Amino acid sequence: MEELSLSEIHEIELQLLLKFDQICRIHGWRYSLGGGTLLGAIRHKGFIPWDDDVDVMMPRPDYDAFIRFCAQEDTGFTLLDYHYTEGYDDLFSKIFDPATKVVDEAISVPYDIGISIDVFPLEGLGNSEKEALKIFRKTSFKRELLNATRWKKYFRSKTHSILVEPIRLMLFVMSRFANPRKLIEKIDRENLKHPFEGAAYAGCVCGSYREAEIMTQDTFTNYIELDFEGHSFLGIKNYDAYLTKHYNHYMELPPENKRQAHHTAKCYRR
Repeated sequence: MEELSLSEIHEIELQLLLKFDQICRIHGWRYSLGGGTLLGAIRHKGFIPWDDDVDVMMPRPDYDAFIRFCAQEDTGFTLLDYHYTEGYDDLFSKIFDPATKVVDEAISVPYDIGISIDVFPLEGLGNSEKEALKIFRKTSFKRELLNATRWKKYFRSKTHSILVEPIRLMLFVMSRFANPRKLIEKIDRENLKHPFEGAAYAGCVCGSYREAEIMTQDTFTNYIELDFEGHSFLGIKNYDAYLTKHYNHYMELPPENKRQAHHTAKCYRR
């Protein structure tokens, strides 16, 4: 197999994103670029030069409709979702290019995967900030434990303080005895108790930024067109509030020694 360069990975991800956007626009499904992809659109008008992934986020009703569609129709990409993929135990879904393959030595998974984009559901989180925090925290431990079930072995985090390493080690040990499918079903049942529509607060419960993911619900329902690598995609109108909460001074470039991808996987063309 031929190992792919970062620029080749970006081009494959862009084609996936274009297909995703086309499907959503045809069906009227709401979405926004998310995380570092939204940051890239605002700061770089495209990919963050050193980043290697693409994130999108969808209100839960639109997310569920998109996942059902992908499971039933020939889209040209492959869906990974816990309802339809045996052994895929995560709270968000992926769509990947089947002509590619990804190998990650740190993570053990029983399914095939290629270069992908991550599709995150936005959950309703109640009608006050206090209620939103309570709902979010109710499944926090289960989410962290679920994440640890995929580690092949314990490893030091690149993004967390050394002070949290004892907790990560405890999670790793506990995860060896956990049933990931039962965990994800319990978390998802809890999420579905709180509808997105009509909620005053919402957020990506399975996002990397934990409680910083919580925003007012209307943050995720008003959109503008954003330029990304010469193409137009949807992004939340109030991106400033979202990016400030996630990255603080988001228009400032990080130090050169921190300009690196978060993932350790290698990508190949089959």
